[in-house]
Amino acid sequence: MKKHRVDCKMTQEFVAETIGVSRQAVSKWENGITDPSTTNLIVLANLFGVEADELLKETK
Repeated sequence: MKKHRVDCKMTQEFVAETIGVSRQAVSKWENGITDPSTTNLIVLANLFGVEADELLKETK
């Protein structure tokens, strides 16, 4: 997820504000501490312009 965010030139804060979560939540997702909800995963995929399954593959 971090690679997609950086490739899109987005900050964690921007992503968090855009999808309505805390910056800490985005950080935890990127570091594998927690996983985004299905709804947030879909929103993230749309924001990054990728398929949701591509983000899922990266978390495994």
